[in-house]
Amino acid sequence: MADDELIETLHETIAETQTPGERRAGVDRRTGRPSNYSGSERRNGIDRRVLSDRRTGGDRRTNVDRRHALRRQEDAVAFQKRVEEGDLTLEEIEFVRAVDRYKRKFNRPFPTWSEILAIVKELGYTKDSLS
Repeated sequence: MADDELIETLHETIAETQTPGERRAGVDRRTGRPSNYSGSERRNGIDRRVLSDRRTGGDRRTNVDRRHALRRQEDAVAFQKRVEEGDLTLEEIEFVRAVDRYKRKFNRPFPTWSEILAIVKELGYTKDSLS
């Protein structure tokens, strides 16, 4: 069963077994005695456990991370501006592009220092060449 079908089945099951009014009715789960709550039901009946997690960066409605895409676009524009103004040397441009290729290839937005060192070595730099 696909993930979408599973989520849809869970939504249907929850909708069949719970109505917004019955969450506060009946026995209080903490005390074991009948609930004396008489206010209105504030919950809308959607079970958040079956939705995607916001901490993963995705949008719950479309599973698209708009913030990440916007940030990448802003970074690309800023990088292009620095290249055009001559703020970066050819070596710096090559390094930045190599890191960017690595991040895209391995889906690593924040490579570790060990990974950066491996990228530098792949570019041909050695400890002796930097002196």
